[in-house]
Amino acid sequence: MDLAGEELFELRQLFLRELAEGHVVARQALEKLDADALQALRGVFHKIAGTAEAVNLGLLGRLAAVCEATLDALIDGSARLSKRHERILREGVEGIGSLLASEPEPPAPPAEADLPPSGETPRILVVDDDPVSSRLVEGVLKAAGISSMLCGDPAKAFDLAVQENPDLIILDVAMPGMDGFRLCQRLRAHSGLQLTPVIFVTRKGNVEQRVRGLQVGGNDYLAKPFDAEELVARVRSHLQRLSGLRELALRDGLTGCYNNQYFKRRLEQELSRADRHHGTVAVAMIDIDHFKRINDGYGHPAGDAVLAQLASILIAAVRSHDVVARYGGEEFGIILVEAGPGEAELVSNRLRERVQLRRFEVPASHGEQPRTASCTLSLGIASFRKGDTAASLLQRADTALYEAKRAGRNRVWVAS
Repeated sequence: MDLAGEELFELRQLFLRELAEGHVVARQALEKLDADALQALRGVFHKIAGTAEAVNLGLLGRLAAVCEATLDALIDGSARLSKRHERILREGVEGIGSLLASEPEPPAPPAEADLPPSGETPRILVVDDDPVSSRLVEGVLKAAGISSMLCGDPAKAFDLAVQENPDLIILDVAMPGMDGFRLCQRLRAHSGLQLTPVIFVTRKGNVEQRVRGLQVGGNDYLAKPFDAEELVARVRSHLQRLSGLRELALRDGLTGCYNNQYFKRRLEQELSRADRHHGTVAVAMIDIDHFKRINDGYGHPAGDAVLAQLASILIAAVRSHDVVARYGGEEFGIILVEAGPGEAELVSNRLRERVQLRRFEVPASHGEQPRTASCTLSLGIASFRKGDTAASLLQRADTALYEAKRAGRNRVWVAS
């Protein structure tokens, strides 16, 4: 298919978005491999095989075609499921994951192309005690493809912001009990909300309120009655800036994983959601066995190379909505969202086996030939139970990790 550059780019982004969704379906189906799972896998690979060539991903298309043919044989009964078939399908799913890990995250769909490529629709918290005004803002944002949460009680807005971590807050100034200025000061005092843009809604022509809003930490103001296009333009502008700031503030520079601070804050949010909705969440704490030997034997640049490559493996091995963080040194943490103990143990063991078989490329020194190093992982798992806090869940995962290392390393230990 001969496409112009811009058309090819848009088609490729659409393909990658669909591919990411298909990868989630394929990973889940791969764990079952019953009749329904085989049909689901075939649907994923069929789409890839038919479109990958058009976006210059011919190798992935050919891999998908092999998997599709394998699934056809299994579904029509001309072949029986064997270890070889499982290996072909697993390699196909891992091939999808590897491509997604190597590609920059695609931007939002065309209607929202100028919004931050966060992988989710931006969420706005609208705090206004006037239901008519807040619904009007909600309607304008919805028409622009931006979802919003409404809160008419400023006393409850702070807790809601902490729990939901919105991408931006639209804040009315004049509210009973606690005005917008006091609420903004509370928001800015919370470490997790210091980067969140705040747009004040003020009465037109009230310069004093505008100045004070900026002094207490607001980023912008919008005059009432507001223009719909202006509201959307200001929201999108701040979301774009936030995207870059968050990446700098939340990511570990060496590995590209989230940092310790974000990991703990996100864990608190996921535990809050699990508690409210009777859901599940698990934490895996991961440590590289005898990492000091790599640094001593190959040099610290080699240790850094192993950490960076391991991070890529961890990110590719979990779902897009799971959280991978560098917890500190050679220790990593993973939040497995909506995962029970069995699934967490399965994912952890698969990850451990994959790393055990991997040869990590490390820098050569003094003109030597390229070298490789190997390592193993010890993992401790803890699953959410009623009454857990982030600290208690992490403590049980850390204890399980200690038990895994005490039992001989290179193993997964599930907290009792």
